[in-house]
Amino acid sequence: MSRLLCLALALLLASCASLEETRRHAELDTVETKASPAPEFRGAGTYVENSSIVLEGHVTYRNELNAERAREKKQEDYKLIYDLGNTPVEGAFSVLFKGEGPFIKITAGADYFPFVGLVLGANTKHFEAGGFIFDHFWDRTYRIRGTLYEETSYYSGSTDFNCLWNNGACTLDSVDKSQKDLDYEEYLMTHHYGLGVFASVFLGDFVLEYSGSFYTVKITEDPEVEEVKLGNKWPLVTTQRFSLGYNFTPNYSLRLGGIHVAGDFDGTYWALSADFTYRFFLRKKKK
Repeated sequence: MSRLLCLALALLLASCASLEETRRHAELDTVETKASPAPEFRGAGTYVENSSIVLEGHVTYRNELNAERAREKKQEDYKLIYDLGNTPVEGAFSVLFKGEGPFIKITAGADYFPFVGLVLGANTKHFEAGGFIFDHFWDRTYRIRGTLYEETSYYSGSTDFNCLWNNGACTLDSVDKSQKDLDYEEYLMTHHYGLGVFASVFLGDFVLEYSGSFYTVKITEDPEVEEVKLGNKWPLVTTQRFSLGYNFTPNYSLRLGGIHVAGDFDGTYWALSADFTYRFFLRKKKK
């Protein structure tokens, strides 16, 4: 038995065990995904008395006009392709708090996926204005095209025992190189983090409203192919909304308008919109 162990040890020291090492890297050509309008955040749409709480619900219908594909060169390594579009219905519920000065409004809703936002502004008898921040959750599809390169190195023939864990101590025998096309889709969770401003003018029962915002896409999951790196720098997507509303009563209103989407890419997107809003007012009793 001792002779067999000595023979095995001698063979091990005489020749390094065959080793191989594989390196991969991907070069992307295009990444295609969808861009959509940011959720809508606005003020009260009517004058609100001080020391009031307003509960609001609204639903918006949007059609698609001039939906075209847009392109943008990102980080000089691959081309990002946005397919512009939107779901036809958006809805939200809000709570507005107005004291003796500015108002705060918290909004939560769904535009294909949920969104939340915080609005801060000033509301007077003739106009209102302010700003907002938001987060829109998305489960987004990415179509990824490119080339995956693979290089495998084979080592052997060294009497240095370090070869077992250090390829630099081994003899390089051969290198095999190969490549294959990448063309696949992935579903990655993302967030649209954004901010914007709004303004409204009250003309009797009519209301002229504007809101503008922008967001970028933050990916919270990595692609399944580890060699694919999408980076963190994404183009801005801007959304502008213009509308004319009519308050039938302080509680009910109807708005008609347009939505414009553009950004750091070629092409734009327009849609018409119609919105119905219901408000319920709660006022604190004065002492």
